[in-house]
Amino acid sequence: MEKKNIEPLYEVVDDNDNPQGKFSISQIKKDNLIYRLIAVFVFNQEGKLFVQLRSKSKKRYPLHYASSVGGHVEVGESYIDAAKREMMEELGILEELDFICKKKIIYENHPRFVSLFKCITSKNMNLSSEELDGGQFCTVQEINKMIRQNITFTPVFLELFKSLYGENGS
Repeated sequence: MEKKNIEPLYEVVDDNDNPQGKFSISQIKKDNLIYRLIAVFVFNQEGKLFVQLRSKSKKRYPLHYASSVGGHVEVGESYIDAAKREMMEELGILEELDFICKKKIIYENHPRFVSLFKCITSKNMNLSSEELDGGQFCTVQEINKMIRQNITFTPVFLELFKSLYGENGS
């Protein structure tokens, strides 16, 4: 018997982030529906931000730098619970998270609500080899230099980073 590849379902929301139903990602993209994502900026004790290098096996944005943690909010899951789940999956740590902001971000002509959290850690991270090909702690100035040097970052990271630190990262 042949196994069918069943797409996971995500909660679709309206312009006010109210749940409207559950749809596959292909249906969401086809109908230009809004769904939820999370991002976490993880800082070390020196105030440097960890940017992850996405795995080369990722379908979307392989070998691009991204938020310390990022992912979809699963059906029935809160933003904070999704952030904690993704942090454990990607970095192998759990920390208290502070909510920073929620933004509606449109890229590739598709809208998403993204909730950004932050934390400070001194823990050793156990990076998921399925999700990441590595990463590094950087100052805001170092990240801005990477951006100016055309080192590739994901659109969500760039939008969140610029909204927090401005175009010049000050």
